[in-house]
Amino acid sequence: MSYPYEQFEGTPLWEAINKGIDDLVENNDIEETTRREYIVGYLCKLINESVTTK
Repeated sequence: MSYPYEQFEGTPLWEAINKGIDDLVENNDIEETTRREYIVGYLCKLINESVTTK
């Protein structure tokens, strides 16, 4: 099943954000209520847009 952020999966940006979220969850700094791929994908999209619009 596809979703809007598939294009970012497997990229270094995706991996870095995913690891950061892992660390935050493990430290009980955040609690996820949305599927991980949507959280990571949305953040990748925001970062990608901010880099490409400069």
